[in-house]
Amino acid sequence: MLDAPFPPVDELPEWVTALLAGRGGDRMMRTDNSGEKAAAQQQRRFERLERAAHGFDDLDTWLLDTMRRGLAAVVTEDAQWWKNIAERMADASMPGLSRTLRLLGDIPADAPDWADRTAAVLADCYLAVRAFRKRGQLPEPLLYDLQQYIGINTKKEAVLVSGERVSDDWVVVGQIESVLEDKLLSRRSWLLGSRSGRFAQLLDYAFGGAGFPPGFTTGSVLRGTLAFYPSAYPLRAIAPDDLHELPEKIKALDGFGKFDTFATVYAAVLAEQPWLHLFPAVFNAILPYAEKDRFFITDPQEHVLPLKTPEDTGWQIMALSGGHPVSIFGEWDGDGLRPLGVLAEGRYVGLGGRTS
Repeated sequence: MLDAPFPPVDELPEWVTALLAGRGGDRMMRTDNSGEKAAAQQQRRFERLERAAHGFDDLDTWLLDTMRRGLAAVVTEDAQWWKNIAERMADASMPGLSRTLRLLGDIPADAPDWADRTAAVLADCYLAVRAFRKRGQLPEPLLYDLQQYIGINTKKEAVLVSGERVSDDWVVVGQIESVLEDKLLSRRSWLLGSRSGRFAQLLDYAFGGAGFPPGFTTGSVLRGTLAFYPSAYPLRAIAPDDLHELPEKIKALDGFGKFDTFATVYAAVLAEQPWLHLFPAVFNAILPYAEKDRFFITDPQEHVLPLKTPEDTGWQIMALSGGHPVSIFGEWDGDGLRPLGVLAEGRYVGLGGRTS
């Protein structure tokens, strides 16, 4: 008598139960395969991070030498000096960090904010070095942020499998295009969940004049589910399925009423995710005003925040306000707010454009 091909069990496997119930077993098999693929992707991710170890050693030495010389000496360097360290980072499998350093060399030495911008980038680089040294102690979400900063990107397929999913009615509060490099553009679309209060950033890219895929209308309301990329402060997301536009109009937005509260929250977020360069925020009951050729907003406590906006957009905000409080959505970069939308008298107006 032949041995049984399978050992006896007390309970049938789930895939057998599914088949007996008339459900296909292919779904279970796909799920198992997806789990295996996710595990393999994560293993490759860690291996790639380890391959960057010698690059972090080079960067650590370069940063310390640069700081010993001082920024006053660095300002005299030509673009090739920055290109050399950028190439070393590329050789160490850190394309994101390579691009950051290469573009730093393109800032004109006579730019009034050259020192501030350069110091900020070098500080981010050094923070990445220190974080890598303690990578075994980092929370998993922050490790993803470190990898994203140096250029190890999480694949969309992995986000679709294991990314946090949030279903909501999403208000499209802003959209803006940015020039990343010659012939390469990005488009950021910002969504705000009506119930969750979560912000989501959808990213699209266009290269060589190909144009962006169809986007959303600022001020529209979309219903659906988003999958978020892993992060200590998740913002970037993708839509696994189509988002359906609803007939609703924006009447109000959750946001900050006091700049002091905003500053406290922003500081807490930076403590969680220190490489966050753009922080989305809504400010309610604020008044815009102009001073010479600059624009500002003030809260009911008469605290002030600067706006980073072209002159024509600044005057557009002033006109929409008409001297009355409005709500403004924008991107805060640590120095100022780039306004992307205004809610005034029940009407939401997008202020998107293109930045260099």
